[in-house]
Amino acid sequence: MPKPFSPREVLFASTTDCNLNCAHCSVERGKARLPIPAAVKFLRSCRKAGVERVGFTGGEPFLDTEFLFALTERAVANGLLFGRVTTNARWFKSPAHLRRTLKELYDRGYDGSFGVSVDAFHGKDPAKPALFIEIASEIWNRPDIARVIAVRGARDEETEAILGGLAKALKAKLVHVGGHRVIRNESLFVPVTTIDLAPVGKAEPLLNPWGKDWFKEDFCRGPGHVFYVLPDGSVKPCCGYATDSERLTVGNIHKDTAAKMLENASRNPFVSAVFEAGLSRVRARLTKHGVVFPGATTNQCYFCHHVLTRVPRKTLDGCLS
Repeated sequence: MPKPFSPREVLFASTTDCNLNCAHCSVERGKARLPIPAAVKFLRSCRKAGVERVGFTGGEPFLDTEFLFALTERAVANGLLFGRVTTNARWFKSPAHLRRTLKELYDRGYDGSFGVSVDAFHGKDPAKPALFIEIASEIWNRPDIARVIAVRGARDEETEAILGGLAKALKAKLVHVGGHRVIRNESLFVPVTTIDLAPVGKAEPLLNPWGKDWFKEDFCRGPGHVFYVLPDGSVKPCCGYATDSERLTVGNIHKDTAAKMLENASRNPFVSAVFEAGLSRVRARLTKHGVVFPGATTNQCYFCHHVLTRVPRKTLDGCLS
C-alpha cells in the first residue's frame, strides 16, 4: 500500500572517486569527500527520525576508508543496524591490503553484508572479486556475507561468462536454488542479483529503453525509500539514475536534520506523488495532459529520469497539482 516517504535506511555515498571507469556509469569522478562530522550529526538525527539501517555506496566506498570506518563505529554507538556496502571488489593493491582493510572494518563493528558488482562492465577478470568474497567470508565467518550484483540489459552474454568464471575461481558452481541463482560450494552461498540497466547518460547508446510493457508499480519501495546522501551533502529519496535532478532533493545534511527532510519531502510535489500515488499514476496524469511517450518501459528509474529531464516543468507541475 502507498504511504508517505518514511525511509528506514540511510545510504552514504561519501565519494565519487572510483578505481574503475565503467561504460554504463554516469557518476562524474571527483575527489570530494563527505565530511565525517556532518555525516555523524546527520546519522544521529536519522536515528531519532526512525531510520534503522546504514549502508555505504559510491563511487567506491573503500577508497574512503576513513569515512567508512568512522561511520561504522558511530552507527554501532547509535544502535543502528547495517545494510550493505556496495563495492567493485577490485580496489585493493594486494591480498594483504584487502585482509587488513576488511579486518579493520570487522573490528569497528560492521556486521552487514557486501554487494559485489560482477558483470561485463566491471572488468572481465573475476580473480579479485573471488578473493574479496573468500576473505570476507573467512573474517566474518559467514558463507553468505556477499551477494553478487550484475547489470543486465546489455552485454549479457559477456556477463554470464564472467559469472561462470567467478564460480570457477571460487571452486563453486552457479546453480538455481528456489528460483534464484546462487554461487555455492561447501563453504560459500553467494546469491546473484541482477539489476536492469537504466540507459541514461553514458549508458544511453547501450540499450533502447522503450518497448511494449510498463514497469510494475511498487511506489519506489525497490529503488527508493532511503535517505541517499551524496558527497556534497545533498540528500535524495532514492539511489536511482535520476538522482541528479534537483526535483528529487529533500535537503542537505549541512543544514537539515532527517526530520526536516521528511517535512521537505511531504511538501515536494514530485516526491510525494511518487511515494503516495506512484509513478503509474504520474504517467496516467501526464498522458491525460497530452504527454506522449515513445513507448513503454519496464524500468521505473528510467521512466523517472525521462519525466524529470524530457517533460516540460510547467507540464509536470500542472499534472502534479
